[in-house]
Amino acid sequence: MYAVDTEDRWAKAELRRFSKSGGMTPTLVGVLCAVLLTASYLRGHGNVHKLGHAVNKVVNPQEAKLVVANVGPGGQDPIRLTRSATSIGKDVEFLSATLLPGRGMNVFQITAMVPGHGEVALLESPAVETAAGQMNGQGDDAHGELSMRMGGALLMPWVGRQTGNAADATAGLVNVAWNGELLHFPALAAGAPALAAGAPGLAAGAPGLAAGSLTSVDGLFLDSKSTDVRSDVMPDGQYAQAVFHPAFGAPWPSTVDATVTVELSAHTLDVTISARNTGKVAAPVAIGWHPMFAIPSGDRGGALLKMPSSTVLAMNRETGLPTGRTAGTAGSSLDFSRGGGTRLGSQDVDAVYTQLKATGDQLQPVAELRDPAYNLAVQVIPMSTNIGYMHVIAPADRRWVSIEPNTSAPDAFGAEWRPQESGVTMLQPGASMQWKVRISVAAIISGDDRVQ
Repeated sequence: MYAVDTEDRWAKAELRRFSKSGGMTPTLVGVLCAVLLTASYLRGHGNVHKLGHAVNKVVNPQEAKLVVANVGPGGQDPIRLTRSATSIGKDVEFLSATLLPGRGMNVFQITAMVPGHGEVALLESPAVETAAGQMNGQGDDAHGELSMRMGGALLMPWVGRQTGNAADATAGLVNVAWNGELLHFPALAAGAPALAAGAPGLAAGAPGLAAGSLTSVDGLFLDSKSTDVRSDVMPDGQYAQAVFHPAFGAPWPSTVDATVTVELSAHTLDVTISARNTGKVAAPVAIGWHPMFAIPSGDRGGALLKMPSSTVLAMNRETGLPTGRTAGTAGSSLDFSRGGGTRLGSQDVDAVYTQLKATGDQLQPVAELRDPAYNLAVQVIPMSTNIGYMHVIAPADRRWVSIEPNTSAPDAFGAEWRPQESGVTMLQPGASMQWKVRISVAAIISGDDRVQ
């Protein structure tokens, strides 16, 4: 006992001498700087999401389990961008975005703080572990097609399903003559689901494709794996960037690399795709997105939709394919141009809106999905001028609405279009194109056409 007391008194005396010598403050500052430098190093080398995992394991074990899957979809761990709420629950603001670099940077989930409801999921998607088990590249997931049924799949080098003549198909490919050359599209697996399961295709109520027709998958980017991922903090959130070298060269005329950047802040989430032709010949390229926005309250009939257009593509009722012409929506069930939005009610919606226009003091055309029961408005804003189409898919029996901001029309390589009319870009070797879309969230001002 005497020895222990002596050692304790000696230790305290040494601590007092060290403190009086003036060495304690510099030492503590040095330790703090070392911690900050370590955090900065990790963030600067693409490890923001790993830091987030470590914190979430302590604060919210359920959330941590979601994002720290041993192997995520496509064999790469998900990225989770996060930010802390700054309005103390008084304002609608983004909290997180979960991305799948192993599946073409699918924007798998977005969450927001909604006053009175806490953290709310804005996209229709299962747990990451569930998705990892389903996204196996087999059966319905051939070429990554299951990405079209969860979260928000990014689409390249074409948008939507392409239709061809079954008689011209070879080895699982839909072959289509376009602009003087033969293009090859991987065929959709037999029996794959269409509109009701969330994959765009036929117009609502259309009896089906013409006999002898064959349909392709929704692009070659759905199952692409990233070769490089970087992430870092922003003043009010985080961002991530992933580079892809997808194998477009096999069925496609040339290789096209893509860089996807996602930026999360309080009220905006920006998604940018930069595509570059890295091959030796020109290649047709279209870019789009298939986000499945949830209706959090579950009141699908009471949800309101607003579109920045009063024109849609005319569809062939027998085949469900575009005719190459447009039609006005005034007086029809597809008119969602009212300033305050129009209730979805019980109708199916599968329409491609064209001639997008900004209104009022807006600089870009804005599509909006409102959930009055949650006092929540989600806006889809094309930030690049090459986005000329918005494909809306809203099955009456589902509690989600997809608003696709696309650079091209569906079936863009079909005979109903002349090459310069469908929105497809002929990307020359070494040339690049950019697609950018902003998602914003806000509360609805009661009795007003605006959101705060």
